Amino acid sequence: MSSERAQRERAEQALQRGSADATELLVEIARTATPGGDSWTFAHVQLAELAAERDPWRAALLARRVVARRPEDAHAWALLGLACSLLGHTRAATHAYERALARTPDNPYYAHNLGHLYDVGLDRIDDAIRWLGRAVVRAPGDPEIAASYAHALARGGRLAEARRVIGHAARRGLAPHHEELRRWIDRGAPSSMAGSSAGSSAGSSAGSSAGSSAGSSAGSEGAEGSPRPARRTRSRRGAGDIG
Repeated sequence: MSSERAQRERAEQALQRGSADATELLVEIARTATPGGDSWTFAHVQLAELAAERDPWRAALLARRVVARRPEDAHAWALLGLACSLLGHTRAATHAYERALARTPDNPYYAHNLGHLYDVGLDRIDDAIRWLGRAVVRAPGDPEIAASYAHALARGGRLAEARRVIGHAARRGLAPHHEELRRWIDRGAPSSMAGSSAGSSAGSSAGSSAGSSAGSSAGSEGAEGSPRPARRTRSRRGAGDIG
């Protein structure tokens, strides 16, 4: 077994154990492996995931290095989208998720993140509904995706559909921030939230490997005064799948 491969296996084992040694091993691989090679890419991607929550600027730099050498890597593009969204760079995040979806069009989590950005970040409601609708089809049991889709439908004036989507999600149980969204939809999706209970932050979960708070608040007022659904920003591979 090559030294590079052995290093990677040790790093993978350390990541699985949640060991503090993982970062040091990954840094060494990133420093010594052949640039653009599989081990080099692995190390950069893992370091970006580890950095995303506490240091999104560094995560973005690491992801940019990967897409510069391997522009076909959808996962790296999604990580760049995650990092940019955490930094508040909405247009850059949108561009990165578009690139990720061009390479993995069936990924529901990338579609969810892109649709959410179109909704509350860029106010492009038709585009939001299109991408979130795709995400719901590919991950029908995901309550965060359903909530985001219902939010966009309501903002687009499609209240009957929004009620149906959030009502279907409610059969599996709703989190408190989803209940706030449901009440807003039931009131006809008013543009003003004056006097409402909106305002409690409900952080967002970013999925298993890229866990991060993506900066949107479930109860805070979104575009047009609506309560934003919590955004789960997943960037992991697989799942057909920004997270």
